[in-house]
Amino acid sequence: MLDRILAFFENKSEPDQPLSVDECAAALLIEVMLADLDADQRERDCIANILVRRTGSPLVEVLQLIDTAYQQQQESHDLYQFTKVITDNWDEEQRFELIVDMWRVALADGDLDKYEDHRIRRVNELLHLYHSHFIKAKSAAQH
Repeated sequence: MLDRILAFFENKSEPDQPLSVDECAAALLIEVMLADLDADQRERDCIANILVRRTGSPLVEVLQLIDTAYQQQQESHDLYQFTKVITDNWDEEQRFELIVDMWRVALADGDLDKYEDHRIRRVNELLHLYHSHFIKAKSAAQH
């Protein structure tokens, strides 16, 4: 699975082989880290912990994924391609948990940037969640 995510960020992904829901969730977490153009080590560690928990993959593979995605920061990413897969496969509670994890990434460095907030807000909308989910997720991530 992580090989396919890495291939996607290296523009080697095969168009007939869509990303899995876990791969899409990983890409969205990385998008939050890159939103403020300052990928803090605490954010990277937070994403690594989340991805290890979500995927069950070894930490070394997860760290390689994060490094590859960071190197591809200059390329544009369409959030819809990720959120569409997630909304088609996950229920409301699973989508909410992803928003909580996105807030954890944004808050990991102790500084909530307006671009991180905006990115999470946009993903929340694309996941067809209510504004109340956005607020509850932020609160849950802070505790």
